[in-house]
Amino acid sequence: MHERFLTGDDDAAVLAAALASPRFAPLTRLLDALDTWCHRATMRYGDLLAPGLLDVTDGDLFGPLVAEAFTACAAGALYAADEQHVRWTTFLDEFLQRLARDVTSPWFDQPSLRTPVTVIEAQSGETHNGRRRVLRVSMRGGGTVAYKPRPPGGELLFLAPDDSVFAFLNSLPPVTGPVVLPVVRCTAGTGPDRLEYTWQEWIEPPSQWGVIRSAPGARLTGTRLDRRGAERFWHRAGSLAAAAFRFGIVDLGEGNVLCGTRPGQQDPLYYPVDLEIFLAPLQRLYDTGLIAEAGDHHHPGLEDQARWCTVDGPVAHFTDTAGGGLRLVRRRRPCARLQTRTVVADTQGRTGYGPYLAVFLRGMFDAWTLMCRHHDAIRGFLARAGQDRYVRVLLKPTSAYTEVLADRLTGTGAGTGAQPDAVQGATPRSGDPTGTRSAAALPFFPAARAKAAQAMTPHDAVFGPDEAVQLDAMDVPYFFRSVRGGSLMRVGPPHTPLPVHWSAQWPPSSAVGDGRGRDLAGLGVALRDAVHYVYERVEPYALHADGVRVLLSDRHTGEVGFDWPQARRRVIYTWDRGNVRIRTEPLTRPALALDVRRRLLTIDRVDAALRTRWAASGFGDKETGDRLRILTGVAARWLEDVVQRHGWPGRTLVGPAAAAAACRLVQHAEGPLDFQHECLRLIEEAARNGDLPWRQVAYVTDALRIREGRPQLYGTKFRLQEGNLEPCPIEQPDRVDERRRSLRMEPLARYAGRLRSRYQQQST
Repeated sequence: MHERFLTGDDDAAVLAAALASPRFAPLTRLLDALDTWCHRATMRYGDLLAPGLLDVTDGDLFGPLVAEAFTACAAGALYAADEQHVRWTTFLDEFLQRLARDVTSPWFDQPSLRTPVTVIEAQSGETHNGRRRVLRVSMRGGGTVAYKPRPPGGELLFLAPDDSVFAFLNSLPPVTGPVVLPVVRCTAGTGPDRLEYTWQEWIEPPSQWGVIRSAPGARLTGTRLDRRGAERFWHRAGSLAAAAFRFGIVDLGEGNVLCGTRPGQQDPLYYPVDLEIFLAPLQRLYDTGLIAEAGDHHHPGLEDQARWCTVDGPVAHFTDTAGGGLRLVRRRRPCARLQTRTVVADTQGRTGYGPYLAVFLRGMFDAWTLMCRHHDAIRGFLARAGQDRYVRVLLKPTSAYTEVLADRLTGTGAGTGAQPDAVQGATPRSGDPTGTRSAAALPFFPAARAKAAQAMTPHDAVFGPDEAVQLDAMDVPYFFRSVRGGSLMRVGPPHTPLPVHWSAQWPPSSAVGDGRGRDLAGLGVALRDAVHYVYERVEPYALHADGVRVLLSDRHTGEVGFDWPQARRRVIYTWDRGNVRIRTEPLTRPALALDVRRRLLTIDRVDAALRTRWAASGFGDKETGDRLRILTGVAARWLEDVVQRHGWPGRTLVGPAAAAAACRLVQHAEGPLDFQHECLRLIEEAARNGDLPWRQVAYVTDALRIREGRPQLYGTKFRLQEGNLEPCPIEQPDRVDERRRSLRMEPLARYAGRLRSRYQQQST
C-alpha cells in the first residue's frame, strides 16, 4: 500500500538502475519513437500549436502512455511498445488533422477559442477504438474544449444549447414550477469522418469552491453553497434526476457528472459530461448511477458524503522492500482524493441533497410534469434529432474489462479490487474532469442485468471475438447502436455491424423513447428511490418546502405531496417496500386562510390610505408617519406568527390580492431585518413554485437593499429628484434589464414611463 511519494536521491538511484536494465528496453524505445514523432508533428502543425508544445517530456500529453509502459516494464509484463506507439501517434495525428480542419468552422469562431493551442492534456482512465483518449485542449484565447474520439451521441442529443432535448425543455413555460436543465456547447466534426468524434465545451469548477472536509494533514475541497444557493442547486439537480430517469440515461457516477459553471453563469449545476448511454430500459432511479443502493459502491453522481476515497487512481504503486529497494504491487484499495466535483456541501457543512430533500423532490416533480405535458413533442423531437446519433452498448460491466486490462498491465491474475470504502491506497488524485473512469470504476446497468453484473468477475466473463480483439489492443471494448435502433456496431471505417444476437436490454429502447413519462404515475418509483438513498441524512426541517410535504414512517415507507396551484390539485405519492401509489385531491383553502386573507387586505387598505396622506404632506405629517410605523410594526409581528404556523401566505392560501398585500407589508415594515430576509427567501420559493409572480421578488429585494443602504438590483424603487421621478441608485445599471428579464418583468424604461405618467396624473 502507498506510504509515501517517490522522492530523494535513494529512490532516484533505484529508478536509474532499473531503467538501465533490459527489462525497461520497451520503455526507452517508446520514448525515442515519441520524441521523433514530436519533431515531425511540430514541423507539420507549427502554425496550429504554440512553440515547444509537443515534447516527449510533456506529462500532460504523454504521461498516461509512459506511465502505462513503465508499469508494465516494472512488473515484468509483456508490453508491445512499438505497437502502442503506432496506435498512440496515429490517434494524435488524427486529432491534429481534425483540429486543423475544424478550427476554421463556425463552432470555433469565438475569441476564447483562438489558436494556437497552448496545452493538450490526455485524460487518464479507459481508452477506446485504438487507444484513443479524451483530450483536454486549451487555446490561446483562454478557452478549453474536450476532444472526444467516439461517435456523437448523448451530448448532442440532450445537452446542446441550441437544438437538444434539455434546451427544448428549458424553453417551455413551466407547468408546476421552473425547470433548469444543464446544457453544454458541443458539436460533431465537419469532414467526411464527422460522425466519429465530437468537440465539447469544458466545464470548469464553480467559483463557490472551498474546503468541505479536513483532517490533520489533509483537506478535501469541493463546491460550497449558501442556503439559498443550495436550494436553487438541489431543485435543479432534482430536475436532472427526473430527466435522467425519464430518458433512461445511465452511467452517471463519479467523474461522469460534474458540478461546475459555464462562462457567464453564476449558479453551478450538475453537468453529465459523459452522456453515452441513454434510452435504456431502467426500472429504478438507482440504475442511472446518480444514487446508489446500500451495499453497492458509494460513488454515484449525487454523492451524499464527503468521503476521502475515489474510484480514480493508478492500477499499481510502489512499496519499500526489506533491502531498501522498491517493489511494484497491484493496487487493491481505493485512492484518496484532494478535491471532488460530485460532492456539494452547504456553508453549514451538510453534504448532498438530504438536508434539502423537499426542494430536490420538487425539482423532480416540476421536471416530470413538464415532460408529461409535452410528451408528444418530446417524442417527435427524439425522432427528428436522433438521426446520425448513437448510443453506447455495454455488453459487460466496465469493471469486467478494466480489471482484465489492469491484470495484463501488471502481469497479475487476481480477482477484482475492493470497492472504495476507506482512506487507503495510492497517490492522492483528483477526480477526472472528463468523465473517463479507472479500473476501479463500476458501470451502471438496468435492473434486469444488475444482479448478474454484481456477481461477475473478470474470470467469470467470457469475451466474444470482437471484445477480445479490443482487449488485446489494451482498449475497453466499445460498441454502439443508432438511436433509431438496428445492428450492434463497432467503430471502424465505416462503422461495422456485428453478428451478435440482439437483446431487449440494450439501448435504445423504443418503450423508453415512446412511452416513459406519459403520465404522473411513472415518477413514483424514482421519488421513493430518491428518499431511500438519503433517508439517514434527512433532517426534520428538510421535509417541508412551500408546496411540498414529506411524511416518512421508516426507510421504506413514506408519502410526498405536491401542491399544484394552477390545477387546484394536490398530487400525493405513497409507497412501501413493494408498492407505489398515486392519488390527487382538491387543493382547498382552510378556513383559517380566509381570516388571514381578510386581515391582510384590511392592513393593506389602511396602509395605502395613511401612506397617501403622508406623501401629500411632503412626508412632514409626523402624526400620520407615527401611525404608519405603528401599523406596519404590529402587522409585521402578526405576519411573523402566521408564517411560523402556516407558511408563507401565497396565492394558493389567500388569493392573489392578499398575497400581494403580504409582500407589500414586508417592503414597508421597519422591524428586524432577519425576519424580512426570511420572508424574501419564502417569497422566492413561492415564486419558483408558481405561487407568486416573480416581480414580487424584485420589489422585496430592492426594498431590503435600500433599507440596508445598498443600491437596488431591479429598479423598482423611485424617488423625487428636482420634481422628477428617478430610480433610486442601481447596482450595475447596464445589467438591470437583464435582471428584470430574468424575473419576467418589462424593461426599466417602459416601467419608469408608466410610473411617471401615473404620478403626473395624480399631481394634476
